[in-house]
Amino acid sequence: MNIRAQQLLSRIPDHPSTASLRTAALECLALSDRFGARAAAIKADPSFTAIGREKAVKDEAAKTFLPGLQVAYAPIARALASAKQARAAIFASAFPQPDPTNIAAALERQEIRALVRELKPGERMAFISGSRDERVADAVLSAPPVLSGLSDDMFGQFRDLVMERRVDGGQVAEIQKAEEAAEAAQAAMIVARNDIRTATGLPDRAFEDLQKSSAPTPWLKQAGDQVVKVIPGEMTYPAASADDLALGKFYANADEYFAENPGARIAATPAAA
Repeated sequence: MNIRAQQLLSRIPDHPSTASLRTAALECLALSDRFGARAAAIKADPSFTAIGREKAVKDEAAKTFLPGLQVAYAPIARALASAKQARAAIFASAFPQPDPTNIAAALERQEIRALVRELKPGERMAFISGSRDERVADAVLSAPPVLSGLSDDMFGQFRDLVMERRVDGGQVAEIQKAEEAAEAAQAAMIVARNDIRTATGLPDRAFEDLQKSSAPTPWLKQAGDQVVKVIPGEMTYPAASADDLALGKFYANADEYFAENPGARIAATPAAA
């Protein structure tokens, strides 16, 4: 493991998911290193023309390394989605949606937001944070931040503060730790992705298009009455989404899947420590 990888992995804070996130992040970084070496070899090969070198590097990225990066990133993406779902669930329990038929309550919330918005910018956060009237929190958090004169960051800070007040057991803090760990791992993937883009020599927009077109084909499997998406290396498989069903394929076995999706195989190769 090189120094850069060590530094990026060290930024992933301790959490029950830390070990798996660090493994996934390391796989992303290892893939970018392998692609860098492969791209350098192609560029140094005198048998290629200049155009041939560009095409060969691009083809390697599209066929093998970008799909591999997506597979390696999957555990991080799932951790991010899980934390997001947990936050959404706790948010829904702490902040039930207002009754749309209660006009009087809606007008009251509107008046409260107007009051907050009319305060000086430096006073808004202090006022809403210091108030223990739950109607203030409900009014602010049931509408877009701009209607109360708050920035997105201020709105998020206030939301977390109120959730901590309303939710028992430190659940908000646990969700924040999960988010921080997943986001730190995601940062390593972004570094790997940028390294691959740099090696291809493609501008951002062209590289984004290449990445979108290089996603591995979803591996579909019939499980009783349900179609699931097979994820190599996992013990359980999620139900196939509408996109999976539209774009996927029922492969007979792993050899057939990896033959058509070599990036998935390279992502499954253990990264060097």
